[in-house]
Amino acid sequence: MYSKKPLFGRTKPEFATPPATAKIRPVNQIDLVPTLALLLGIPIPYNNLGRPIEEAFAGPKGNAWNHLAAASSVTSAGIRRYQASYFKARGIEQSTKPGSPAALWSSAETLAQSDTKVKPWKALYEAYTVYQEETLKICKDLWARFDIPKMVLGISVMALGVIILLLYVSRDEDEDFAVLDDAELDFAEKSLELQGSTAEPEVTSYKNLSKSLVKAGLLGGGLIGVLSSALVMFSESDQWLWAIAATAIGSMIAVAGVLLQIRGIRILNLLPTTSWGWLSVVFTLSQSVGFASNSYTIWEDSISLFFLSTFGFASAIAALRRPSVRDRTLGVYHSIIFVILTRAASFSKLCRDEQMPYCTSTYYASANSSTSATWQLAIPFAVFLLLPSIVKGYMRTSRSYEGLAPVWIGYVFRSALFLAAVYWTLDAADNGEWITSIPQKMLKTIHVSVAQLVLALTLVAGTTAFIWAPPCVSILTTSSNSRTAQITVLGYGNTNGARYLFLPINFAAALILLSKPMGGGAIAIMLWQILSLAEIIDLNDLSAETIGPVTLALLGNFHFFKTGHQAVPASIQWDAAFIPLLTVRYPWSPLVVAFNTFAGQILAAVAVPLLVLWKTSPKRKGVLESTSRALGVFVAYYAVESLATMAWAGYLRRHLMLYRVFSPRFMMAGIVLLVVDLVGIIVALLGVRTNTLAIADVFGFAD
Repeated sequence: MYSKKPLFGRTKPEFATPPATAKIRPVNQIDLVPTLALLLGIPIPYNNLGRPIEEAFAGPKGNAWNHLAAASSVTSAGIRRYQASYFKARGIEQSTKPGSPAALWSSAETLAQSDTKVKPWKALYEAYTVYQEETLKICKDLWARFDIPKMVLGISVMALGVIILLLYVSRDEDEDFAVLDDAELDFAEKSLELQGSTAEPEVTSYKNLSKSLVKAGLLGGGLIGVLSSALVMFSESDQWLWAIAATAIGSMIAVAGVLLQIRGIRILNLLPTTSWGWLSVVFTLSQSVGFASNSYTIWEDSISLFFLSTFGFASAIAALRRPSVRDRTLGVYHSIIFVILTRAASFSKLCRDEQMPYCTSTYYASANSSTSATWQLAIPFAVFLLLPSIVKGYMRTSRSYEGLAPVWIGYVFRSALFLAAVYWTLDAADNGEWITSIPQKMLKTIHVSVAQLVLALTLVAGTTAFIWAPPCVSILTTSSNSRTAQITVLGYGNTNGARYLFLPINFAAALILLSKPMGGGAIAIMLWQILSLAEIIDLNDLSAETIGPVTLALLGNFHFFKTGHQAVPASIQWDAAFIPLLTVRYPWSPLVVAFNTFAGQILAAVAVPLLVLWKTSPKRKGVLESTSRALGVFVAYYAVESLATMAWAGYLRRHLMLYRVFSPRFMMAGIVLLVVDLVGIIVALLGVRTNTLAIADVFGFAD
């Protein structure tokens, strides 16, 4: 419109200068549709809602009101025809009250049919323009309606929940819970035990904290819930959403009151005091702030790769400060392994449309295929050969490859991985019609049966074995003479972690089956990374820091993308529902799709307790409380992400990429938060309790 050639004009002299901001005399993108159509002499598209750009038809002198009126008249007639069809299809009567599009159209037509010698072209153009603007406003209200008060309410409830969660996971040096992981205190306590001294028994507050929080939440939420529900019923309104929000807010305020009463008002405890704590904050907040950018959101997988590599580099630097050569060597080794595995996993990619042409998909045989390439069938067999041996190697370092471990990891776990590899080979044979001698229906039945067998081994038999398995220890008795004997308990130093490891490896085997070959390879790498992360946390004495759960949460998100998914509904692998089933069966089919979609986050949630329990003895105190805190940090990462994506989607509700980028990411964050909450409570916490009871049967309770 600002061409130097005298083709376009401006109706006012001040319009010759471009406006200072885009909010002054804005031009919608949809206005290009009728403008270009009229300039090219072609019909305006039927569903057009834009209006001609004024400068294109005002003439070089800016006074061609007859041309402007004619262009606006043709465009308005098309809009009216489209709106009539829309209201007819919806069965809605158009309003004829003053100021409505129908009334404005009648006014413009009356003006157009006036019998004056000189047509009021300027007034006619303005009348059609008002009609077009009002029609577009109504359509926006119909198709992009946002309830701002409820949006603010949702964001407020979510923000309050995040604050309460952060208050719960914050810790102070003087708390009795904080000193549970104090090695010097443990050594002093053991020395007193050897000397025959015993401390006076006292009830520690951390044991009663969880009960107090649950009671306060139920009482506060219940009281406010009853009052708000009664108010809605007696007022005969339908504002149940506000009643639910009031219940949630009441429950959270009650929990906050208990936390502040027991610990005192220590809001400054939310601020980290170590470099690792600040690194956790940087990882979390930079991700959350970045979701305001559509480019950042689109390339989230690459950003996660950078953060994980940063953690590996930082842990390697920290390992160099360890006192012993062995710890320094192992710390650097596991950090390097962690970074290399992250880079290896990044080879698995499924590109979204917005990443083209700067991304190449490797997850499937081609960018237009939904099946794996033939060479990718080697991945499940490589996992079958290597992964059990890798797990065995990590357990041998603490002499924990005892008890049920050799049988379960060496035979059952390996057999499940082998059957998963067989399943994907049979699936490829079925898709490629490699085996013509066997009917297709029979071949499908065979590999579905294989998948069901794998799930039975890993989830049914695996859960049973986890519940009843003894600790992974072995007792050796040596004697120098007939009167004295020395007893050595192999695996004692990793009793908690080695036994709990059964749960993550069982879930990993099931998730490897339910992901395609490239995805199964990514899950296997993730399990390896989790073991290296546990070693890094132990070697650098980071079990009390937030960096472990935050890195694990990052790892879960990273492998969400590496298992062939993106933050768009189109990447959901619906065919996963038919891996263990021949037909759609509820609730199993949706559950299988959820396991396939959120495999990374599920495995990360199951593995959170492993970071706390790894390399800990049966006398470790406050295991369940330490795990709940770590799980709280883990969930807090996803909660902050969910809050950020929710806020940005609301703020950018008029953005062109709202439904392509921001809303799908917000929906994904909400579902992921729900998934990790359920897995954390049902699997992780119950798994820790089962693990503690099984170890206590042999060694007794630590506290």
